[in-house]
Amino acid sequence: MLSHTELEQFRTQGYVIRQVLDAGEVARYVDGVDAARRERGERGKMMNLQFLQPGKDVRAIQDIICHPTICAIAADLLGEGIIIDGASLFCADAGVDYRQGWHRDLMQVPDDQIDPHWFSDDYHYNYVQANISLTPDPCLWIVPGSHRRALNEAEQRIFGNDLRIAPVDAEPLEDGLQLVLQPGQAVFYNNYAVHRGYAGVLAERRITIHLGFHSSLREPTCHFGVLDHREYTADYLSSLAPNVRAALEAHIAERERYPQVDQYHAWHQQFISKEFVIK
Repeated sequence: MLSHTELEQFRTQGYVIRQVLDAGEVARYVDGVDAARRERGERGKMMNLQFLQPGKDVRAIQDIICHPTICAIAADLLGEGIIIDGASLFCADAGVDYRQGWHRDLMQVPDDQIDPHWFSDDYHYNYVQANISLTPDPCLWIVPGSHRRALNEAEQRIFGNDLRIAPVDAEPLEDGLQLVLQPGQAVFYNNYAVHRGYAGVLAERRITIHLGFHSSLREPTCHFGVLDHREYTADYLSSLAPNVRAALEAHIAERERYPQVDQYHAWHQQFISKEFVIK
């Protein structure tokens, strides 16, 4: 799926953008999201829903985790044996003030477990995050190449005493790049790069699906384990579409291979409620 140039961009810059959904697929997923919100009586101006979990499931969009283009790109980046992990639906209405501080996605990891080697050119991070836009999405900002190095002087200045996340109102980073996605586009990125979600007051509604992928060719790194596989009962799995069920069964099997992932999951759950600030 990806050219040599795109693969090199991902390696050096930490991200690549690709069209992954056609207009019909975008419309189908948007209609499914809207119908699910109506059926649930959802009236909140903003929500972040783990749509593969029982009780939070949105059946109309679940098959996106098996989308052949998305999975093929993930395989190009990580290797074969792609396993779904993170899967959340982000919805925010126009007028919502949405902003995060600059950060790397390691806020949930205890200090003594963070290895500086993670932020180096020769570290193979066995995880890729994908943000798939169903509406125009100007929210993701990234510092290209920052996944391959320690924080630079400007970043250290705004991060201050907390090297995990900078204050929301910190000064801009000159090297920060805003990635503006159109419906059907996806950005695949290394979430150890310095990045943030930031739009200020949204001019129009935002619907984005966030996915995380791991390859079974290598041991998991510390972001694998977002899904709560303990909730996937036989009854729940049997109620799902066959391809979605197969993807979740592959996730469960991978978790069984690596019991240490339960600790990664616990760290993630402790932090998940603090992922973003709503004003």
